[in-house]
Amino acid sequence: MLKRFKNSLLISGNGRNVGKTTFISEVIFLNRKKEITAVKITPHFHNPTLELKTLSRNKNWIISEETDRYSTKDTSLYLQAGASKSYFVQCKKDKLNEAFLDLETYLPKNKPVIFESAGLWEIVKPEMFIVVQSKNVENEKNMEKKLIAADLLVFSNGKLFSPSAQKIIFDSTWKLKTNI
Repeated sequence: MLKRFKNSLLISGNGRNVGKTTFISEVIFLNRKKEITAVKITPHFHNPTLELKTLSRNKNWIISEETDRYSTKDTSLYLQAGASKSYFVQCKKDKLNEAFLDLETYLPKNKPVIFESAGLWEIVKPEMFIVVQSKNVENEKNMEKKLIAADLLVFSNGKLFSPSAQKIIFDSTWKLKTNI
């Protein structure tokens, strides 16, 4: 059974470099007055930068808060777009549930959260789940199940999106604007 996570928007994609971070940054910018917390979750471990403040760490995951507003890292781009906080979670795929339980202690209870993650949809039921898809990218495994679970499919060439990020708003919950 999936755990319901209130006020959350989960964005995934059909692969790498499909425009997920660009789309998320646009959604954040358009909703920047809402005090959004952004989280990037990856199964790849990277060397930490000085600006990543480690909050929790064990052999299976590292949860860090991004403090650098000037780099080109995804978590910095979230801050540049207007996120009030940005977290970076590096986690082994089979330990995502455990890492998420730990991450929850850092997330706001009554404010919007945006997750960028390939695998979180398998353990969390967000308020809205969007899949960004590019025809120029080979689909990842389990794509059919992911598409069935999605609330919205966004087509992308990496920079332009249909439907656009302007359709995604936070008004006490994540929803689609109908008048655009």
